[in-house]
Amino acid sequence: MAEIETFLDVQQVAQYLKLSVATIRKWVLNKRIPYKKFGRAVRFSSLEIEEWMNSKCSIPVQSKKESAGGGK
Repeated sequence: MAEIETFLDVQQVAQYLKLSVATIRKWVLNKRIPYKKFGRAVRFSSLEIEEWMNSKCSIPVQSKKESAGGGK
């Protein structure tokens, strides 16, 4: 089933990401988070925020022993 896109304001995104409103505003100014402008209003697509968060996931790096095939 397809997800429905909703638009969130700065405060809603801050709550969702468990960050301060000031941090979200700073990220907008530095273009570190995807956002849209409607006139003077800044809004965030729920789908774009999910994609952005998934792109920020870190994957554990294998140890040299495992990657060289030396593990038992």
